[in-house]
Amino acid sequence: MMSRVSKSLLTLLLAGVVIIAHAQKTNEQSLNAAPQNLQELVSKPVIWRGTLGTEQIQLSLRPKKGEDGLDGSYFIFGQGSQILLAGEVDHDDLMMEESHDGKDVSGEWEGSFSNGVLSGTWSTLDGSISKPFVLNVEMAGNGKAIVKP
Repeated sequence: MMSRVSKSLLTLLLAGVVIIAHAQKTNEQSLNAAPQNLQELVSKPVIWRGTLGTEQIQLSLRPKKGEDGLDGSYFIFGQGSQILLAGEVDHDDLMMEESHDGKDVSGEWEGSFSNGVLSGTWSTLDGSISKPFVLNVEMAGNGKAIVKP
């Protein structure tokens, strides 16, 4: 027969296990509560990392203040300059223009968001050069890192 103290300790131990399991499940649910589409994701600032052609890049997007659309910038790792971006999102489709000087358009981005990945094609304004891009969310809206499975 178990003593009263042993039964109390066992009860406390089992209660602790249940509380920990519930906390883990709640945490997993909140991490998996991904935005339904790209438009929802970019309703707050987002940082993306991935590739443009063979180069590693980091791209930042945020909603424009007081108007529809997005603005932001990107840089190529190992290079110092930031390239400016402006564009629009329609559900899961992205269209952006880039500029090195803030005046003249130097390139275009067309992509779509699927399974947590933004991918598509970057091209020069005249279309003579094009490169694929693949980007994953690095930080979103609330400044918290996105946990990738």
